Parts: sequence; C-alpha cells; structure tokens
Amino acid sequence: MAQTIQTHNIDLRYLVDNFNIQLVEDDNFFSESRENLPEITEMEKNF
Repeated sequence: MAQTIQTHNIDLRYLVDNFNIQLVEDDNFFSESRENLPEITEMEKNF
C-alpha cells in the first residue's frame, strides 16, 4: 500500500535518505524527452 506524506515534511535530504534518489548528469538520461518530438503547433506557441 502506498504511503502518504504531507508535502510540508519533505525536503531533498528526506528524498535522498528514504528513496535513494541521486543526481544524474548524463546527457543521455531521459533522452526520449529530446528525440522524435512532434512539431509545436501554433496554439502551443501562444502559451
């Protein structure tokens, strides 16, 4: 079952200690966010 945590109790140290998050500096990490993207529509450009 998922645990719910109040957002005011969360900081970076908590996430590192409890979820083992770490900084990734590799440019290829999540490369799918930069590859094969559709063209931006005119409507999207207006936002």
